[in-house]
Amino acid sequence: MYYGYCCYTKDDEPLGWLYTFDSNLEYAWTNKDLHLCKRWKTEKGAKKHFDYYNNNWQFKSKGGYLKIEVMSEFSEAKSSAKSNQQLWNEANRDRVYESQEKYNQKRPIISFRPKAELLEWLEEERRQGEDGEPETDAALLNRKLEKLKSLEQQEF
Repeated sequence: MYYGYCCYTKDDEPLGWLYTFDSNLEYAWTNKDLHLCKRWKTEKGAKKHFDYYNNNWQFKSKGGYLKIEVMSEFSEAKSSAKSNQQLWNEANRDRVYESQEKYNQKRPIISFRPKAELLEWLEEERRQGEDGEPETDAALLNRKLEKLKSLEQQEF
């Protein structure tokens, strides 16, 4: 949900949402290009700058005023829109799939169920990390596999 400044004429007619251009020197309103509008995520943020923009709008519109309102049109349009990354992924599903397969081949996920005796032994071998937390399962297994690899290279 976003908050914006709704522009009104001096006769209380709503025009649209405030936007600025030319380095905030020119003021205008729009109902179409909502991405150009001044908007804030919180009402507090909108109130913070309200006086500055309201004074400038009053001067520009010769007596009009601004009002802080919820930009429901913008919120609905943005929430249903997909990001550029999502659109690209949908258009190139085969490339995404190939890339995932390539990644999985380089870094396979191995799943197994060790015997109870091995689990007890691994718990005894688990070290405390630098932060005082016990070593993760992955770190423990990697450490033990590295040790096994070095022992095998020494032809133990």
